[in-house]
Parts: sequence; C-alpha cells; structure tokens
Amino acid sequence: MVRTLCSAIYGIGMLFAEGLRLPRRVDRIRDRERWAPGENRHQTAEIFVLLAVVSGFWVLPAIYIFTSWLAGMDYRLPDWVIWPAGLLFITSLGIRWAAQRKLAKGWSFTLEIVSGHVLIQDGIYAFTRHPIYCSLILWAIAQPLLLQNFLAGLGGAVAVLLIWGIRVPREEQMMIDIFGDQYRQYMLRTGWFHPHRDTKNRPPR
Repeated sequence: MVRTLCSAIYGIGMLFAEGLRLPRRVDRIRDRERWAPGENRHQTAEIFVLLAVVSGFWVLPAIYIFTSWLAGMDYRLPDWVIWPAGLLFITSLGIRWAAQRKLAKGWSFTLEIVSGHVLIQDGIYAFTRHPIYCSLILWAIAQPLLLQNFLAGLGGAVAVLLIWGIRVPREEQMMIDIFGDQYRQYMLRTGWFHPHRDTKNRPPR
C-alpha cells in the first residue's frame, strides 16, 4: 500500500513536471530559428548530463513503478517517511512551476538562448539564479524516500551531481558571455542554488 502511494505521488509529479515543459517544447519547435545554441566545446559532456537526467529522473523510476525488473535492488524505510518525502516533492514542483512560469518562452532543456533573450531578475530569480536546478535537488532528496530502490531512488542524485558539476558552470559562463557585467552584478546579489538576496547590489530602477 505504501509503495503504491509513493509510486503514485512520484508518477503524478512526473506528469506535472512534463505538463509544465510541454508547451515550451512546442513553442521551441515552432520557433526553432529564434534559438541559438550555447558554447558547444563540451557537447559530449552536455549529452552525458541530459542522458543522466532522463534516465535518473524518468526512465529508471518508470521501470520501478510499472515493472518488477528492479525488485532485487529494493530497500525498506519506515512508513512515516512518506510525509516528509511528499512535502519535499511538492515543494520541488512548486519551485519548478514558479521558475518556468517566470521564464515562459525563455525556458530550454539544453544550453540555448532565444533571440531577444532578457535576463530575468525578479520573482523567484531575485533570490537564486538556478531555481529549476534547486527544485531538482529537493526532488533528488525526496526520490529515494518515495522510490525505495537503489537504482530508481538514487538515479536523480547522480543526475543532480552532474548538473552542478558540468552544466551549471557552463551555463553561468554562457550568461556572462551574453550579458557581461549585468550578469556579474546579478551573481553578487543572488545565491548559486540557495536562496539569497543582497539588496545592496540590486539593479537601479
């Protein structure tokens, strides 16, 4: 019963997250010519990160939820962990929703910039530069509590480590290359992944 409930929570969260992304995916396909790829010197590393995200947050959890193929890697936690796990998971989805709503058509699954891109510095982006990645941290913490399996549960943590070790430094450099000092000032008053706001360095109105 608990496993079924945990799997249902995770499955609904997956659908919610994909529902947030789907309109942006459609927009990007329609306006493909408006998108410019970021620095591709590390194309192989970027593909590796994307594969880790897809497998860690989607493929392995789906296999765990809908089949018994990974049953040999299961473990058991006390039933009460479903409550903090559910809270963390819902919080991660709320942060993702706020971030993607603010980004609107500027969101991309890969390192790309839309033509006429504007640096967003308000809303949730007034506190952290990478709220979607922050949401993935909370997601990755909740995941092994909801999906009590070493492969399905810890796959998200591996993906997050790769995101912060490979993707984030490249993304920040891309933003510096595009926005220059504007982004450097933004970095001074916001947290990398943790909420932080330095009002001394806020932009002029």
